[in-house]
Amino acid sequence: MIKRNKILLNIDWWIVTIYIFMTFFGLMNLYSVSSEKAEKQLIWILLSFFLIFFIFLFKPIHYKYFTPFLFLLTLFLLIGVFFFGKNINGSKSWYVFGPISFQPSELAKISTSLMIAHLISRDNNLKDKKTLLYAFIILIFPSVLIFIQPDPGSSIIFSSFFLTLYREGLSISFILYFLFSIFLFIISFNISPWKIVLVLFILFVFFSFLKIKDKRNKSINDLFFYIFLFLSFSFVSIFSSFFSQNFLKQHHRDRINILFQNEFDRKYRDNVGYNLLYSKTAIGSGQLFGKGYKKGTVTKGKFVPEQHTDYIFCTVGEEWGFLGCIILIIFYLFFISRIYFLSERQKDVFGRVFGYSVGNIILIHFIINLGMVMGIFPTIGIVLPFFSYGGSSLWSFTVLLFIFVRIDASNQNSFI
Repeated sequence: MIKRNKILLNIDWWIVTIYIFMTFFGLMNLYSVSSEKAEKQLIWILLSFFLIFFIFLFKPIHYKYFTPFLFLLTLFLLIGVFFFGKNINGSKSWYVFGPISFQPSELAKISTSLMIAHLISRDNNLKDKKTLLYAFIILIFPSVLIFIQPDPGSSIIFSSFFLTLYREGLSISFILYFLFSIFLFIISFNISPWKIVLVLFILFVFFSFLKIKDKRNKSINDLFFYIFLFLSFSFVSIFSSFFSQNFLKQHHRDRINILFQNEFDRKYRDNVGYNLLYSKTAIGSGQLFGKGYKKGTVTKGKFVPEQHTDYIFCTVGEEWGFLGCIILIIFYLFFISRIYFLSERQKDVFGRVFGYSVGNIILIHFIINLGMVMGIFPTIGIVLPFFSYGGSSLWSFTVLLFIFVRIDASNQNSFI
């Protein structure tokens, strides 16, 4: 009983308070969009409190011990969805059991976060090539399985783990290499990959010539490095073009291509550009102070499809205005910063790595979702954490957050 009281006293109530604020403020905005959806979301929120209680029944050592089994279960579920899953909106990403649906990619965020923390806490040396290879394998399997469902949006979230690995010692060159690969992947949908390969080859010849000409820095290793970059980036460009033509649905390609076009273009205005057009209209119409709660004309007119999930932020912009958006953004940034702060004070490597994974996943969700509603990122089905409608996403973020809160509370005394 004494230990339970100590755990309650050691809980970071800043995190808990902001969690409650965001979930119920999200519920308010959801009620403005759809009272029926809001009633269902309220049930998920209330059930999440029972889930939090269940999380606190386990000790941190239990999470460390069961992590490999949970990760293997996740991989089996991701494979099984191809055979037993239901196709929704062009992606076979869901298990459906009557009125209940379950998306295994949400579980993958939890199990992968735990598995990365388990690996690094065991080896405690990310600069070791074998450990780094294991980390990449852990990330590749779930992200590829999710990508080919196809659910490219959820797979992109796994890029957040590179920020965690960077905190643990991963070279910045790997991060830059990865980001440039993502950039090439996106532009290859709209530009011939062979043109990109030609530009890469010219750059390769240019930099190789400079290295060979500079006698002081002449190194065969540098030349091999440039050859590796040229070949790998060329592969990314050609692969992305091949994949887009043979695996991605047309609406996925259009959502990426619209970044290079305009949502007012007649080709996109009445289909993939429709959401973005009215999302921008809703946010802009709110001006400084907003139109008032439940007084948004775009929201009341239901002009924005999926406004209860991916585009919930445009409701904030229309009804609460620029000031409301800024306040919400500040809350999110403080929330994420607080997770990083708690992660840094962990005595155990497992807790630190897991905490950074939680913070980075929420950060990437937050950045991409806001980018989607403002037209600087393609619409790829990324929800706003604790805010958008959906039981699977709410529960997955709740589990991620409160496993870390549980670890942090125990960590103030000892890792028990």
